[in-house]
Amino acid sequence: MNWRMPTPKHFFAGALFAFGGLWCQGAPAQEGVQIGFAAPLTGPSAADGKEMENAALLAIEDANDRHPKIAGRSVSFELVPLDDQADTRVASQVAQRFADMSVAGVVGHFNSGCSIVASNVYDVAQIAEVSPSSTSAAYTLRRKKSSFRVVGQDAVAGAELGRYIVENLQAKRVAIIDDRTDFGAGLADRVSDFITQRHVAIVSREYVTDKTVDFSAVLTRIRSRNAEVVVFGGFEAQAGQVVRRMRSLGMSATLAGEGFNNNTFLNLARGDGEGTITVQPGLPPGKMPAKDFSSRYEARFKAKLEGFQAPYAYDATSVIVQAVLAAQSAKAANVLQAVMKTRMDGLTGPIAFDANGDLAVSRYTVYRLTGDRWVDAKVFVAHGR
Repeated sequence: MNWRMPTPKHFFAGALFAFGGLWCQGAPAQEGVQIGFAAPLTGPSAADGKEMENAALLAIEDANDRHPKIAGRSVSFELVPLDDQADTRVASQVAQRFADMSVAGVVGHFNSGCSIVASNVYDVAQIAEVSPSSTSAAYTLRRKKSSFRVVGQDAVAGAELGRYIVENLQAKRVAIIDDRTDFGAGLADRVSDFITQRHVAIVSREYVTDKTVDFSAVLTRIRSRNAEVVVFGGFEAQAGQVVRRMRSLGMSATLAGEGFNNNTFLNLARGDGEGTITVQPGLPPGKMPAKDFSSRYEARFKAKLEGFQAPYAYDATSVIVQAVLAAQSAKAANVLQAVMKTRMDGLTGPIAFDANGDLAVSRYTVYRLTGDRWVDAKVFVAHGR
């Protein structure tokens, strides 16, 4: 640390600051209410994490513009972002830091695995964890009273993806790959269950990890079994690599999965993704209630909105803000009780939670890649699980 003697200028500024503090003592102090935000802010998913952080900050700024009060005293909401690196070990540490800070609630996490691990900490601390993007059915099936999400989940998304494959693509031979994560395996299992019930042949079930970079072996086996559709239960970065390798092996099968409808997939697929099918919880951006969100985001942050999670991060933050004001308390346990009773109209649609912390009514969209555009092919609504 570098030390220096105060110059007259610095001394004068310090004296003025001290005097100003005494002069303002009569004004009521504005209390800060901290809301945690957890997502990958470094690594492959950092772009998604940063957009979600920006959206959460926008929700905080909007809330503060309304001059919120608790018990008659002015308060100011503050966002506390922490990087969980999309790593379950780090996510647990982040959750403990938030618990130690006594935040009012947490927006996060991004990955289902991180949300599940962190929920163990939040549940003990009675801190509401409201995820904008964790879709694994396991996240809320564990019945932690502190776990919520403002997005649909894979039990429904997987079944509807299976339905689309059977009824719209009319596939007779399907191969499935999953990355063994909570998200990927859960999606693959749900698709498999639906397809099996419809007596469609699953010609191959293959396994990789979320770190796999060479898909040649599994795709060569699938090619030998003449699959018409390859379902990939995993993330978009790997999905882009999968479809490129499929085409280099001469495979004409359609790739299908969840959450591929973004620029990450397009950039990695490099033109080989034509016809790819993906299901995504939520309405298409143009059909969401708040159609001006993208323009507001871009005006505020001077950046184009690329991903689809940002409106959900805004809504997740708004859920906690509303709960603080409804409870008239920043104490996490009180806020948690108010979150359970949430009834609000969000950017993404109506938000209310069932007993598990899932949306009481959730919406999903199936997209098809046409050229470099994701075109919504089907929109459906699910009530409960």
